[in-house]
Amino acid sequence: MTIGRRLPTEWETKVGTDVSLAAQQSPALSENILNGTTTDRSTGSVWGNITMPGFRPLGFDKTSVEARVDGGKDQGKVGATLSRSVPLGQNLSVKWQNSYSVVQPLAPPAPVIPTVPLAANVTPTGAIAPPPAQERVFDEALRFNIAPSGTTISAGAKSSTADNQWHNKFSIEQTLVGPLKVTTSVEDAGTATGNKSITAGFKKVW
Repeated sequence: MTIGRRLPTEWETKVGTDVSLAAQQSPALSENILNGTTTDRSTGSVWGNITMPGFRPLGFDKTSVEARVDGGKDQGKVGATLSRSVPLGQNLSVKWQNSYSVVQPLAPPAPVIPTVPLAANVTPTGAIAPPPAQERVFDEALRFNIAPSGTTISAGAKSSTADNQWHNKFSIEQTLVGPLKVTTSVEDAGTATGNKSITAGFKKVW
């Protein structure tokens, strides 16, 4: 759940919070691990973003800057998104957007001594090597908006210094009734680490 408000500034400025409610745990530990509900602790983050005109010489018509502090992951994030929208007739438009962000842990990670031998990320002393202190992410996408049907088709790719690999992503967002939308997405299609998801949500402005 996301709650936010717009501030009375010249450029569009918003602040808010995201709240992720933990799923109810099962008495069986193995079932919790299978379902990914290994904790019953809800998490949240606070954020702020500002949207301003883009850099016309570079071909962008909108720039958005965001800062976020995630208490659940104990990390902060600062990023910027450059985008350009082009109408293709009365019912179709395409948006090209490029995002760059830096993710920084709020506290330095400490090595953990594993109780079970692990094959990867283990130092000669037997401790798990801590993750990089800082992660940089580059994300680019094309979004096609079909106005009459309320459908948005998105295709893009993301690269991170965490693994130095490109990950593809394809998604379809469909408006059902009023503000209710359903999004189906596929990441890393055709690979062993592919991920599929279906989410639903709505936005109310007052």
